[in-house]
Amino acid sequence: MEAQKQYITSEELKKHNKPDDLWISIQGKVYNVTDWVKQHPGGDAPLLNLAGQDVTDAFIAYHPGTAWEYLDKLFNGYYLQDFHVSEEGACLFLVTNAVAMMFCVVLYGVLRCESVGAHLGSAFLLGFLWVQSAHVGHDSGHYQVMCSREFNKVAQLLSGNCLTGISFAWWKWTHNAHHIACNSLDYDPDLQHIPVFAFLPNWTERVSFVFASFAVTSVQHLQFCLNHFSANVYVGPPSGNDWFEKQTGGTVDISCSPYMDCFFGGLQFQLEHHLFPRLPRCHLRKISPLVQDLCKKHNLPYRSVSFWEANKWTIRTLRTAALQARDLANPVNNLLWEAINTHG
Repeated sequence: MEAQKQYITSEELKKHNKPDDLWISIQGKVYNVTDWVKQHPGGDAPLLNLAGQDVTDAFIAYHPGTAWEYLDKLFNGYYLQDFHVSEEGACLFLVTNAVAMMFCVVLYGVLRCESVGAHLGSAFLLGFLWVQSAHVGHDSGHYQVMCSREFNKVAQLLSGNCLTGISFAWWKWTHNAHHIACNSLDYDPDLQHIPVFAFLPNWTERVSFVFASFAVTSVQHLQFCLNHFSANVYVGPPSGNDWFEKQTGGTVDISCSPYMDCFFGGLQFQLEHHLFPRLPRCHLRKISPLVQDLCKKHNLPYRSVSFWEANKWTIRTLRTAALQARDLANPVNNLLWEAINTHG
């Protein structure tokens, strides 16, 4: 028979905030990390600063999925009585359920309805479904939305392989390389894109369906392009001692109102995401002022422009590439030659 759980309150947890009596809680379970402080790979400062508190968000943001298996030996048998799901967990729950509902509506609209209007409405809904599914896939790909590696893999397979037609093994290979070599023309393979096709009973509706669904997702696709294509690029492999500089130089944030965060998946804060890839998306807007101050302190670029301004920057980059491509006397040093000869 399962033993009855023992609970403590947040106020009781706060009492264990000394170096010789240090407790924390993660997702409702309480851990005694008094003896672990000096062994912590990240140093003792993070644990001492957060002593006696719930550290769920910080733990997920800064630890890989494999770190969960080491918590069991630190569990002291108590559960946090007033623990509640964070914004990110609630947001993910709502988004996941919305994706499932939209998928059912799309299937019904395509398979059970005969009107062109219903089919086009399903196409628009499918486009929005792809956008939200891509956000869930991206978050789970960074192992930041589920409590275990296995659940993250399930989310990856459902949102990526099943709903958007993207192999997650391929995505992780290219996306991890993208984060390491952000905007390297030679070593950043995440600048490549693939099409996805949909099919309906006749060619008129097939073409209309594809264009309608793609029209919805095109805004997100444009944003992804603007985040990097309008930023600085460089040639050659990344260097470990200038990683921060490469991230600030190779990304551009797109400014928008908070109510658009769900639509863009938080990735309009591209620099913040690159600096803290495991940080849940609901916190990206909160840390933006801190990142701005950090860039200002070290004299590094922090670019946050409107959607339209970023489009202008991208068009200028394309124009520069076109003008350089015309210079046949010096082909090796133009952007077109660099793009064709990338290693990605």
